[in-house]
Amino acid sequence: MLVIRQGTELYCSYDDGVRPLLELVEWFPGGLEGATVADRVVGACAARIFDYLHVAHVVGLTGSISAERILHAAAIPFSFRITVVDILNQDGTGRCPFEQLSALHPDPRDLIPAMRAKLAELRARRQ
Repeated sequence: MLVIRQGTELYCSYDDGVRPLLELVEWFPGGLEGATVADRVVGACAARIFDYLHVAHVVGLTGSISAERILHAAAIPFSFRITVVDILNQDGTGRCPFEQLSALHPDPRDLIPAMRAKLAELRARRQ
């Protein structure tokens, strides 16, 4: 993920998953007004966070239909190279668990703690 504003790089991460989204929330509590965010995959969960942070523009290689709806409703311009119905989990066997959380918690103030809890749960399973 890359975040730029007025030609200045504000944030860059090569991490997969939702960790960069949570870092943005922590590192930019005042939001990212006027910034452009570029990421490999933009699903509904990411779109809700970008809306919460008031980003100005979103660019993604792959984006979901639900992300398009959220960004459109928030009047955030976006462009995706490929649009898919759903963002899949890492195994490709079902819908991404964070996309599921996004559907359950449309308010980012509820979604963010749910994301942190789900991330901790998934980490604990791997250990």
